[in-house]
Amino acid sequence: MTHVTVDSILPAEVYNSLLIDHDATKQSALLKLKSQHVPALAKVLVVHRVSGYVELHLLHRHFVLQEGEVMLHKPLVIPGSNGDSSTTVDIAKAVSCPSTPKPSLFPLMWMVSSTGGLIAYEYGALENGSSQRRKIMDISEETWNAFAQNFCAHVKATGLQDIISLKDKSCMSGGEYVVPSKRALFRVPSSIINLQASSGWTLEHNVVPEENRPSPLPECTDGHVTKTKQTTGGTVAVYHKTEEDGPDAFDPREVDPLYTNRMWDALKSQDFFTTCPIVG
Repeated sequence: MTHVTVDSILPAEVYNSLLIDHDATKQSALLKLKSQHVPALAKVLVVHRVSGYVELHLLHRHFVLQEGEVMLHKPLVIPGSNGDSSTTVDIAKAVSCPSTPKPSLFPLMWMVSSTGGLIAYEYGALENGSSQRRKIMDISEETWNAFAQNFCAHVKATGLQDIISLKDKSCMSGGEYVVPSKRALFRVPSSIINLQASSGWTLEHNVVPEENRPSPLPECTDGHVTKTKQTTGGTVAVYHKTEEDGPDAFDPREVDPLYTNRMWDALKSQDFFTTCPIVG
């Protein structure tokens, strides 16, 4: 089933043709994606009863992949301090993958392919020996195929195949901090991001305004959170990247060092991604 298993990985040439983050954000604004298209697309998810499992996502990339590489996502649970609850962040990294993926690899994000079907373009992987059941497995193949056919037809008809995708809701949404030198990114929940008023930045959750949301649709987001800044030319999203390696790349007032230190330690660890059986 295309929503549960991966038969083949997306060629790097196709992945590298995706719009990079800042260009995708600009294109979505030009197309008025949130106000004119997201509500109708969200309705397709609701009608096919898959809105509890997947969400609309802004189709974009951050890095150039080499052939045989994939963008692999892995959650990191960070214990809280002083009795606070733990927090989960998402770390994604470009890693090598066998030409024939192992059963541990599973799709997390899907795009509309050139042939008009859904194809995975970013992935997750089970830990060694893990047999974790994922919520999306509750969708039957019949339901997924009917949904995919309707969704892809709508996307193609509106010319949105280069800007809209789907994301498994188990893959968290949040502010993305990009590390070009490592070809990795940290996706941090907005609940632990404390943007400083003096920076001029705000967090834009891309939520469809209530007045533009057809009732009885639930709240709809494209799953992508960017940092936006007001300029003389309007509100823009900038390709935010960290030029430094290490915790100093983050403003400690914005993301507590408790989290940044753990994220960087995990990224540098030899074991963090190699515990995913597809790596190595």
